[in-house]
Amino acid sequence: MGFFRIHSGQNRIFGLDLLRFFAIFFVLLGHSSILLPAEYKPFARMLVLDGVGLFFVLSGFLIGQILFKQINQGETRLKNLLHFWSRRWMRTLPAYFFILTLLLVYVLIFKAERIPEQWYKYYLFIQNFNAVQPDFFQESWSLSIEEWFYLLIPPVFFGFVWLFKKHFKITLFVLIVTGILGILAYRYYLYQTYEGKDFQTDILLQVIPRLDGIMVGVLGAFWITYFPKLWKRAQHWLLLPAMFGMLFFLKFLNTNDADIYYCVFAPTLKALSVLLMLPFLSSWKVNTGNPVSRAVTFISITSYSIYLINRTIVIDIFIKFGIHGNLRQKHHPGEYWWAEYLLFWALSIFLAFLLYKGIERPFMKLRDKK
Repeated sequence: MGFFRIHSGQNRIFGLDLLRFFAIFFVLLGHSSILLPAEYKPFARMLVLDGVGLFFVLSGFLIGQILFKQINQGETRLKNLLHFWSRRWMRTLPAYFFILTLLLVYVLIFKAERIPEQWYKYYLFIQNFNAVQPDFFQESWSLSIEEWFYLLIPPVFFGFVWLFKKHFKITLFVLIVTGILGILAYRYYLYQTYEGKDFQTDILLQVIPRLDGIMVGVLGAFWITYFPKLWKRAQHWLLLPAMFGMLFFLKFLNTNDADIYYCVFAPTLKALSVLLMLPFLSSWKVNTGNPVSRAVTFISITSYSIYLINRTIVIDIFIKFGIHGNLRQKHHPGEYWWAEYLLFWALSIFLAFLLYKGIERPFMKLRDKK
């Protein structure tokens, strides 16, 4: 049993683990609808929220606090920036590169025609920077957004803080708000000039049009860092169900995936709803000894690996191709769909655990060595 034990540390915040738990749960629920018979798909989709959007806000909130801590300590030189990048990349790149390389080798052996011509772009996170991502390792679109945020935002913050040292707080606030509104305006421009058929796939899965979700999380980090009293005043548990309700309201308010509300304003409104959950969630700590909190923490810790594993590895390779010999055609659930559905959840969690133990955790230990 020691092999299955995950060291969660002493300072984990259960509320943030719970948000990460729900984020990956919604991702899994959405992806697993592929395996459901047609009569069950509408019910499953009715329960699904934008799990990736939750991840974006949470990521911006946590990374923003790291950046503001460095700024407050005067650590804004090039060596500090390189240190920040090295820690983030040691955390995110090894597991991603491992899965990406594994997929490329697998497809080269079994379906060589499916390898994108510009496969190297996946290693540089530019496969969907300003273009539609190829039909390969589709879930990697969000990882490109995260990595470009790490690459672009810290030097902008550090540079402006260096230029406006005496008014760096106002400068940071203006940068954050300008970033959110600027991306919103850019998405509006893209919507007005778009002539394709699927704005969500063609535009909302690109890098720049979705950075506002992470920037909303950074706004939360600015709030808790520089206005802690106001942050504490917002720590009311009622905001949690209220904002989850708002997310479902925004979901069901959408009646047309091509209208301006869904394409332009919904991503920012959803991110702001998540932001209002954070004051309470960031203060919610529980005894990690009880089974429920242990399960939530386990899924939270392995959520990155689960995200990398579940869609292409488990559904496409293990179930569609491994069981049915089908890699490209639409999946049609058979008589034992329920067994495959349970297999999806079990394999996603178990294989993600192995990826975490074998790749993620060793590189994090290496990162933390002085």
